[in-house]
Amino acid sequence: MVRLKELDVLRGIAAINVVLFHYTAKFRLNFGHNYPQKYDWNIGQYGVELFFIISGFVIFMSLQGKTTIGDFAYKRFSRLYPTYWICMILTFLIIGLAQDPKIESQPAAVFAMNLTMFQGVFNVKNIDGVYWSLIPELFFYVSMGVLFQLGWLSKVRTIAMVWLGLMIANSLFKLPFGAYFLNLHYGMFFMAGILFYQIKFAKGDWHEHLLICFCFLAAVLEHPGMTLFYVFVFIFLLFYLFVYNQLKILTWRPFIFLGYISYPLYLLHQNIGFVWMRIMGRYIHNEYLLICITIVLIVTVAWLVTRFLEKPVLHFLRNLRVQRQGYTNALQKQK
Repeated sequence: MVRLKELDVLRGIAAINVVLFHYTAKFRLNFGHNYPQKYDWNIGQYGVELFFIISGFVIFMSLQGKTTIGDFAYKRFSRLYPTYWICMILTFLIIGLAQDPKIESQPAAVFAMNLTMFQGVFNVKNIDGVYWSLIPELFFYVSMGVLFQLGWLSKVRTIAMVWLGLMIANSLFKLPFGAYFLNLHYGMFFMAGILFYQIKFAKGDWHEHLLICFCFLAAVLEHPGMTLFYVFVFIFLLFYLFVYNQLKILTWRPFIFLGYISYPLYLLHQNIGFVWMRIMGRYIHNEYLLICITIVLIVTVAWLVTRFLEKPVLHFLRNLRVQRQGYTNALQKQK
């Protein structure tokens, strides 16, 4: 699958927004800041919704062409789980060693449950709060795998109408069951990503544009508020710029780099950053400087994990599957 630089730019924009939100507004909420609250980057938390649209686009793209449900599942597992385990272990160890009374360390049973990535389904605490967003991602992957296996992915418009209808109905009337597992709270963003793919690569027409409008409507109904309205307008317009090749002006190396390390950066930055800020805050009294130093530190750690752990492990696992498939094919030919 071709890696698009513009998608890395969008990942980079989403990642740095989430980081800034946690180190400003979220840190203030948990521990307090001395600088004026008006400088907090509250809207950065909605970088997660941009990540969801990117996922919708990328996952649908990965299911085009010659692939199998086994290949899809293996690629998703090898992409998500090893890096998640590495980052979770680092976070668990650092929180445990810090012994900060305001940053709760979790027992071994919670750690073990977090290894599944499904802990949120069972109301088990996350080792790091950012893990909440992995559940909507996993539900989306499962649903896409099921639709692919059933041969229904060609019916994108029908899927969009049914799914968006359920989302809007849930926002207006609160369906009695199924909203969590059917991804009705965040599915509109994944669906928008699929529709954007159709416009960019499958010659989508006014139907796709209209359905994207309904994705936007579902988003503002489920997540009301004028600030969110403007944020969602920006996110959707940003993706339209990407679809129509108008984002090349933003293919700035720092954004591409942040996109490259975005998964470890997202998984590592919150609690490890909080521990560092709590310790170094005793010695660095300029909070703006402290936030900048923390960002540099966590970006460095994320790059080290990406460069020396995530990519080598991913490369090894992907090659292992190719070798096993080659061995299996050779045995079949001998028969």
